[in-house]
Amino acid sequence: MFQARITITLSYWLFFVATIEAADPEIRVIRDNAQRPIAVEATGWTPEELAKFANPDANVVEYLQRALSIYVLDETPKLQRPAMGGTYVVVGDAVRLTPQYALRPGMSYQAEFFPPTRRPVDSPSRKTLDIIIPPLPPAEPTRVTAIYPSASVLPENQLRFYVHFSAPMAAGNAYEHVKLLKADGQIVDRAFLEIGEELWDGTGTRITLLFDPGRVKKGLSPREQFGPVLEAGQKYRLVIEKTWRDANNQSLAADFEKHFTAGPSTESAVDTKQWRIEPPAAGSKKPLIVSFPRPLDRALLMRMITVASPAAKPVTGDVFVSDEERRWHFTPDRPWSAGEHSLVIDTALEDSAGNNVARPFEVDVFDRVDKQAGPDFLRLTFTVQ
Repeated sequence: MFQARITITLSYWLFFVATIEAADPEIRVIRDNAQRPIAVEATGWTPEELAKFANPDANVVEYLQRALSIYVLDETPKLQRPAMGGTYVVVGDAVRLTPQYALRPGMSYQAEFFPPTRRPVDSPSRKTLDIIIPPLPPAEPTRVTAIYPSASVLPENQLRFYVHFSAPMAAGNAYEHVKLLKADGQIVDRAFLEIGEELWDGTGTRITLLFDPGRVKKGLSPREQFGPVLEAGQKYRLVIEKTWRDANNQSLAADFEKHFTAGPSTESAVDTKQWRIEPPAAGSKKPLIVSFPRPLDRALLMRMITVASPAAKPVTGDVFVSDEERRWHFTPDRPWSAGEHSLVIDTALEDSAGNNVARPFEVDVFDRVDKQAGPDFLRLTFTVQ
C-alpha cells in the first residue's frame, strides 16, 4: 500500500470536483470464471478523472485509496483497519480495486466508496457493499494411511516410527495425540522424545516419532531411571487419536492403531555383504530388486540407495519398498543397458534401531574412535546381461 501522506492542493481538488457530467456512482463486485469475488469496481467518474487515473502520480494514488477501499469484517461485524492493500486500474468507465491478497473463503469484507464530489458545496455520499465469501465445503476427513516400520515384530531397541497421513496435518501438538500402550492398556510414560520443532516432512503428511534415545541406548541415565521403552516379549499398541486435527482444522476420520510385539534387540551394523541383488535383463524396464536380511528404515531406503550406469552416470527411476522393508525395487525410466552397474549406498543408511552401514547404534563413540574415517558411500556392483 502506498504509505506517503500528501496534501492535495486546492487546484488539484478542484480538478476532482469538476462539474463535467458523469454516470451515477455505484460499486459492484467483480468475479472470476468460477464466480468467486476477486475485486470491486466503482463508477461515477468523469472522463477527465479516468484519464488522470490511467497514469497515476502519488496524489492520485492517495486520492484513490481514500475514495475506494476494502476492509475485513470481524464477527461483530466491525471494520478491521487499515484497509487492505491493492492495485487500482481503469476499466472502461470504472476504477477497479484488486486486493493484494485474494479474498478468502469463510471471510466477510466490506467495500467502501466515496463518490467524487461534483460541487464544492456537496457532501460525499458514502456507499458500502458487503462481500461474504462462503466457506469451502468440508474436505474428506484426513486418515492415517500407514505407519512404518510395518512389521508386527520390532526389536526392543526400536528407535523411530513414521506416521503417514492422507492430507497435510496441523503442526504443534502432535504428542498430545500419540500414545504407546502395553497389552494391559497401561500407557508407557515418557516414551517419545518430544521435540518443539516436530519432525514433519515438507508436505506435512508424514511425521517422524522418536523414542527417547536415552531410554533406548544402554548405560544412559534416562534408561536407568525410567527403564527401556520396549521390553522383549511384550505386546504394544501405538495409538493415533482421532482428536488430532489436520491443516483444515478437521479431526481425523478415526483412531488408528498399530499392534506389535517387541523382539530381541538388533545391535549389529547393517552388513551390505548379506544383501542379495537380482539384476534385470538388458533392454527391459523390469525392476532391479535388492533383498536385505532384516528390515531397514523405509524413509532412508527411498533416498540413500541410488544406481549408477556402466559409465558411472546416475540412472533415474522409481523406488518401491516391500516385504516389511526387507526388499528394495528400482524401476528405471529407460530400458536397462548391458554392462556392469553399481548400487551406490550412503553409509548413513539405517535399520529401525539406528544401526547404520558404518557402525551399530550401541557403539561407544568415546571408547571406540576409528583411526581413519570410513567412506561416505559404498558401491556394490551387478551385471545387467
